[in-house]
Amino acid sequence: MPTIYALQKHDKEGFEAFYAIYSLSFPLSEQKSKEALLAMLTSNHYTIFVTYETMQCVGFCIIFHPLHLDFYLLEYMATHQEIRGKGIGSILLTQSIQTLYQTHGQKPLLIEIDSPEVDSQDAEIRAKREQFYRKIGCLKLDPFDYILGLKSTQTPPSMELLVYHPSLKSIPKETLQIWLESIYTLVYDCEKEDERIAQMLLHVKPTIHLI
Repeated sequence: MPTIYALQKHDKEGFEAFYAIYSLSFPLSEQKSKEALLAMLTSNHYTIFVTYETMQCVGFCIIFHPLHLDFYLLEYMATHQEIRGKGIGSILLTQSIQTLYQTHGQKPLLIEIDSPEVDSQDAEIRAKREQFYRKIGCLKLDPFDYILGLKSTQTPPSMELLVYHPSLKSIPKETLQIWLESIYTLVYDCEKEDERIAQMLLHVKPTIHLI
């Protein structure tokens, strides 16, 4: 059984073990600097959960959870390639969520994923990733096309926004707008009036169902 705990602010050895997996798990264009990750480690708005097996760090997830917001955001999650498919990732995420619920209360956890609905070279990987989250109980906003709040001139990938919550089945459009504005301003350092937010909300109905 893997051991899961929140990485402590002064755990330099634990941070380096986490960073070794992080640096190999994402394209450079999607990675934050080591200094930014160290700032997350010392911030009260973030928790880096790590999982160990046989004394080695084999996975992590980073969750954004400012107290004044009514939701959490999963920013990053990865497991070592040698242990994927063994259920450790599911245990890591579900236990991390339960720890947050016990500490900060039960709120929706938002998860940004590449859409498996579009043709792409990694369509199979995208589908497996969505299936992973759905197995632990995540639902999808229907219908909704999510635009990642990256500051880039490149065309953003087609995205979806998943939601984990034990009982939530729908949300008002006003709630979604608050979520989007908070993510864009606090996570991606964009403006609250970013035109992409209005674009995402243009055809959204007053009530959005989770499916």
